[in-house]
Amino acid sequence: MNELELAQFAAPAAQTLLTTMLTDGWQLVKGRLVRIVSGRGGDPQSTGQSLEDLRQRVLADDSPEALDQRRSEVFALLCAVISRDPGTVTPLRELLGDLESNVASVDAERISQSATVRDNGVNFQQVNGTQNYRSS
Repeated sequence: MNELELAQFAAPAAQTLLTTMLTDGWQLVKGRLVRIVSGRGGDPQSTGQSLEDLRQRVLADDSPEALDQRRSEVFALLCAVISRDPGTVTPLRELLGDLESNVASVDAERISQSATVRDNGVNFQQVNGTQNYRSS
């Protein structure tokens, strides 16, 4: 993989992983990413701690400038991992594909919602799915 191909792969991958760090799904992704990043000879515990530290910095400051900096860090990490072992591209693609398919499977048509009416007040609770709000 040449530098251009590496950059074309790592840039959107970094964005996807950064976005995932901001969600509850991060814990599911983190284990797979730790295995990929630590590789055969790395220390999974140290790698996991480094990724968790990065996530905490993302959560602590989500300003556009800070997110750009964190995205650059994830990009650099991915480039280093792939440069060290080009075979990591395949499991990274699989991980990213799974993330994209999970996002694509969220269907705004599938929303379970409950409502309770008491004393002329309505209490809505979203149970599952996503809600799209549109202004008319």
